[in-house]
Amino acid sequence: MSDNSAQFRPAGDDVFGRIAGRYDRLCDLFSLGIHRLWKSRMADRIAREPGRHLLDLASGTGDIPLRLLRQLGPSASTWRIRVSDISSEMLRIARGRLAPFGSSIEIEDQNAERINSPDGSIDIVSMSFGLKIVDRSRVLPEVFRVLRPGGVFLCLEASRIVVPGLHPLYLTYMDICTPLIGRLATGGDASAYEYLLRGVHDFPDQRALKKELEQHGFEDITFESLSLGIVALHRAIKPFTS
Repeated sequence: MSDNSAQFRPAGDDVFGRIAGRYDRLCDLFSLGIHRLWKSRMADRIAREPGRHLLDLASGTGDIPLRLLRQLGPSASTWRIRVSDISSEMLRIARGRLAPFGSSIEIEDQNAERINSPDGSIDIVSMSFGLKIVDRSRVLPEVFRVLRPGGVFLCLEASRIVVPGLHPLYLTYMDICTPLIGRLATGGDASAYEYLLRGVHDFPDQRALKKELEQHGFEDITFESLSLGIVALHRAIKPFTS
């Protein structure tokens, strides 16, 4: 059974390749620009972790690595930052955006469900808004496998508004506004926003995702609700003994 909330099948729909050039503008439209604050928070959390070997999964156009590099400044040269995605078009844009930061950046065509790294080799794995469009039952064991003991998984993803009664109103807003915005911004490419809607509706809430991470072996799991819980940032540790 697949745990793919958005029911996205990349082999059957190259939607991210089609919208790569408009992806960042679409993020601004769909989130009213608030995604910039969420991603800055994610980059800040990554920068404060003790490791220096980062694998960013589902990097898209490289937004998180770009923010991280700007925050790290000269100390970025001490990091190994791997930027990965399944879409070659998204990576092409990421490569151009990250080119000024030099050779410490590695761009990789990588499927998060089959990570091309040895066991226990990575300090930090991060993923922002990608977990809803993959099979979590495949991705989470892979993340656990490649992290070193004591390594950190950071996940920024859609969640549930914590104010009672407000989340259903938010979903109604998304159901009405997202197709309208998406139709105009993508020229009628329906899948570009249908995946987003399915993912927002069906992705686990903060506590359910925490429990899921525990079931995959992670420990010391914490989460931070952002913008009342529209999204949440989870931090999970691979134990030293497993």
